[in-house]
Amino acid sequence: MISNNIDSGELAVGVIAGTLTDTKFGLNYLEAQQTRALGISISQTPQAQTNLQALDRDALTQLVLNAMDTLVAAGMNAIMIYCNSLSGAINLERVHAHSQVKVVTPIEVYQQLTKQYRNFGLLAANCQSTANIEKNILAFNPTAKVIGIGNLQIVEDIEANLPPEMIVNLHALKELTSALTKSGVQILILGCTHFDYIFEALDKISKDIRLFLPSEAMLNILRREVV
Repeated sequence: MISNNIDSGELAVGVIAGTLTDTKFGLNYLEAQQTRALGISISQTPQAQTNLQALDRDALTQLVLNAMDTLVAAGMNAIMIYCNSLSGAINLERVHAHSQVKVVTPIEVYQQLTKQYRNFGLLAANCQSTANIEKNILAFNPTAKVIGIGNLQIVEDIEANLPPEMIVNLHALKELTSALTKSGVQILILGCTHFDYIFEALDKISKDIRLFLPSEAMLNILRREVV
């Protein structure tokens, strides 16, 4: 378990993410928002997390429940599952039924977006995550159109600390956003919390398309419902 550098406050968030890297991203984001947080990662590597998602939903859900219990016992009064692919791969009904505190995931945030948009682009860590996010979007807006891509190599390049601009160029993300715009996409969901790392670099070269990360919206939900 790791922590950020905020020692007090009404809201104390337990962050659960896929790897140590995106757990740290979550803690750093909350620190920038002056919010106390502790974090636990579920897997050692992106590939290990992908394999676990593919093979055993119940085991993955139990790992999350155990992490939640540990964080609540440590004094956290809210839980943020700071991982898109993890949120889509576990049994969220079981998670919410088990939790003693408010739990928020990116999935709830994307459901809210369906009230504002119809044509979505989606860049996720793997195709399992892409399918799960699309499923949730369509559940709330059956007329929505989703163009989705899963690319675990981007996540691994982020874990390797390659410069954001290099990652954007290596994976032709400028060309991707241009193609999505031509296909009528209104908003590109960066459906992996690792992608916080490349947001600014990608935003600079993306035209006529909104980029969306769920972090701010998840924190707003917790502030509204917990504090």
